[in-house]
This record gives sequence, structure tokens and C-alpha cells, in this order.
Amino acid sequence: MKKDLIQIISRLCDSDSSKVIDKLYLEGLLDSNSVRNYLIRRDFELALKRNNKDLIKHIFIDISDKYEISFRQAQRIVYDYMKNKVSVGGNTK
Repeated sequence: MKKDLIQIISRLCDSDSSKVIDKLYLEGLLDSNSVRNYLIRRDFELALKRNNKDLIKHIFIDISDKYEISFRQAQRIVYDYMKNKVSVGGNTK
């Protein structure tokens, strides 16, 4: 997970972010579950954009295999975040 996060931040910042990520982990500012959940949500969004012909079920199966979590847990991570994001943003559509 740490390697994936380093790659994402490096692309955003145009620099090697491994030292920053290592320091944040050492200081306890990054929680492994939060990082994993972020990466899962990101993988889900990318899969939807890339493979719109794939069933969502297949996307969740791939995610659960990649992160070694249950299918249901993968769904909860994505859907609970989306539900909270909508309710916080006030979007009721």
C-alpha cells in the first residue's frame, strides 16, 4: 500500500515522495486502514472510468482479491464513503 501511495503522490507532486510518506508513517499521521480505503476508492473510480462495460460486481471482486478483503467489505468501503460524501456535501439528487 505504501508503494502505491508513494506513486500517486509522486505523480501529483512531480517528485519522489517516499521520504515524505515514510516520515508520515513514522510519526503516526498515516493510518494503514485509511490509506487502504483511499486506494480502494481510487481503484473503484478508475475501474468505472476505464471499463464501463464491466459489471460493478466484477470490479468489487478484483478489489477484494487485490487487497485481500471480503467482497462485502470492499462494497462498504466504497458505498459508505459515497453516502457520507453526499450527505456532507448536501447533495440530495
